[in-house]
Order: sequence, then structure tokens, then C-alpha cells
Amino acid sequence: MSEQLVIRLGSRADQSISWLVWASHNQDVIASGELSGAEQLAELAQRLGSRPVIALVPASDVVLKQVNLPAKPNRQLLQALPYMLEEEQAEDIEQLFLALGATIQHDGNYSQQVAVCQRERLEQWLSWLQDAGFSVSRMLPDALLLPEQQLPACIQLQGQWLLKQTSWQVSAVDAPWWGDFLQLAALPMLTSYSPWPEELMQSHQLAEPELPLALLASQLQLHDFTLLQGDYKPKRQVNRNLQLWRSSAILGAACLVLYLLQLGLNNWQLNQQSAVLQQQSRELYLQAFPNERIVNLNLQLQQKLAAVGGDAEQGFLTLLHSLQQQLAKVPDISLENLRFDGKRTELRFQAKGDGFQSFEKLKTALEQAGFSVEQGALSNDAGKVQGSVAIRGKV
Repeated sequence: MSEQLVIRLGSRADQSISWLVWASHNQDVIASGELSGAEQLAELAQRLGSRPVIALVPASDVVLKQVNLPAKPNRQLLQALPYMLEEEQAEDIEQLFLALGATIQHDGNYSQQVAVCQRERLEQWLSWLQDAGFSVSRMLPDALLLPEQQLPACIQLQGQWLLKQTSWQVSAVDAPWWGDFLQLAALPMLTSYSPWPEELMQSHQLAEPELPLALLASQLQLHDFTLLQGDYKPKRQVNRNLQLWRSSAILGAACLVLYLLQLGLNNWQLNQQSAVLQQQSRELYLQAFPNERIVNLNLQLQQKLAAVGGDAEQGFLTLLHSLQQQLAKVPDISLENLRFDGKRTELRFQAKGDGFQSFEKLKTALEQAGFSVEQGALSNDAGKVQGSVAIRGKV
């Protein structure tokens, strides 16, 4: 699936949470928004929870270290990493979780990238998402996703400045302390992806401004690191489903019977709707040509249109007829307006529905009918979802 739901969590449950649906195949934002706190995650899961979820967490809650190793790393040496770091930590090492990054080799020496986080904080983030109904595939510090083309680089997000100095050195600084931090850090030329505060004298260059979460999401494919390792590694959903099927064969058979009954009912309803549409078409034709007898309605319509050079009209009727059939399958979507482009044989319409899933259902139905579908950006408005859709002739 090319669409991913990226959620940037806060350190506390009452802090704002940013989210966006990211289309990785064309590097585009499908939808985005902000929640007032973790209690609203369940509502977001009901609307968008079918997509893979990648959680970004504040870099201020994760410490990235590069540990020098005495020898080439092996399983026993990596298991000893917590004890190598124990003296550097103010907290009990048992209360911390270590996630491994890449192993670096330079001039015969080895070092290991390590991310250190409180177990309690990590479990808190996971519980927010899992209790809401999300299945989390990855979790990583937000600042780690800043582009590496021109380091050091920074961007402002949720009242913090995220800073990336090297590929494994990041920081998150509250906005009121950003100026003091820069004076102490004595950084060279800084690349900023956010508008720069005029009162700060730090040497900087402005990159193309971007939506912060979109910029971070665009770098996901360049990183394979995740905090979800060891005990927190996501469990494979397939194994759980297979076990459920093995232990509940009777339930599976019952579900199949119910599915077939539902499928039969749906087919009957569609046949009824098709018969009504066919009858309406016949009545309209007889109104236009009262002295003709209908033998083959489709053929007779094509002949009438061809007689007046009506290829464009034919394309419009075909698209409109198919759209009418597919809209019957998604009753909660209503059309706002229609526009037909005869040169491109394209029917474009504005619509309003109850949720994002309604538009996805309509898009899937049209594609299954053989049409090329292009869906524009969707937006929320007073509890409804609005958007534009364009369909073209069958491919």
C-alpha cells in the first residue's frame, strides 16, 4: 500500500498531535490535520486506521549515541551495550530501552549507533496508539528525518525547533530557548526549512519552506531505523489471523455463509437498480423519438449520436451512466457539480461524503468498472469530507 499515515506524538497526552496521509508513490499529501491530544486518536483511527501507521516521537525524548566498540560487533558484544552506557545515564539502566542503529566501520575501528529512551515513555506512546485501534509498523525520532543534503538543518514543529547536525546527532529545543541554544552551540551555516526569526543573528540559509510533517515524511524511505525492536517489535498480523482461523473453523464457515448471503442480496439490489435505470433510459429515448420502436437501445443511441457527430456526447453519456451506477453503491456521497471535457473525454465532479473511506470506496468501484480515476485532495468541512474526482474512458 503506497499510502501511509504519519502521526507525530507529543511527550504528554495533553499535547497537540499532528498527522498526515502521505502517498509515497508520488510524494504527495493526501490529507492532514491536528489533534488536541491523545484522547482524539480513536476518532482518527475510525477514519484512517486502515493504513500502515508510522509514529514520530519528539527527539527531546530520545537520545542518540554512537558507542565505540572494542572489537567487531557480535551478539554477545551488543548485549553488553547497556552496561557500557550505564555510567553515562542518570537513570537506572533497567528503566531504559536501547534500540540499535547502524554499525559504523572506519579504519578498522567499529562503533554502534544506539537510541536510548525511557521504557515507560515508549510503552506510553504505544498504548496511546494501540488503545485507539492503530497497528504501528515503525516509530522513530522526528528530527532524525530532516534531510541530510545540507547539514546542520532545522525546522520548527509544534513549538519546538528540530535540529539535525549529523546523520546520528539530533536535538529538539523549545522555541523560547532556541536563541540561547544557538549561542552556546556555535553552529556553522544553518539550513532552515522554516521562516527564520529576525531577532536571531545565527548564520543561516533558507531552504524551500515546506509543511514540517510532509518534509519529514518525504525522508522516510531513506531510513530503515525504528525504535520498535526486541520486545516492542510489531507482531505479524498474518500469524494471529491464521491462528484465529484454525481455532474457529465453525465461525469461519458461518462468516462465509453470511458473506454469500450478503453478496447475493447486493447483487439483487444492483440488478433492481439496473432495471430501474434501463427503464428510465427507455422512457427518455421514447420521449425524444416517439415514433420509433426500441430494439437495441444502446445501438440506437450510438447511431443517433453518430448521425450528429456526437462522439463527445456519447463519451459523456457513457461516463455519466457509469458514475450513476457506482454512486448507487455509495449512498452517503452526494454530487456538488459536474464538468465534462470533451477533448479529454473526462468527467470531473465535486462531491461531499461522510468520510474519507466513502471516497475510497467510490474510487475502487470506478476503477473496478474499468475507468481511470484521479482523486484530488480531500478536506474536512463541518463534519463532512469534500473533494474532487475525475474519471476518464475505460482503459
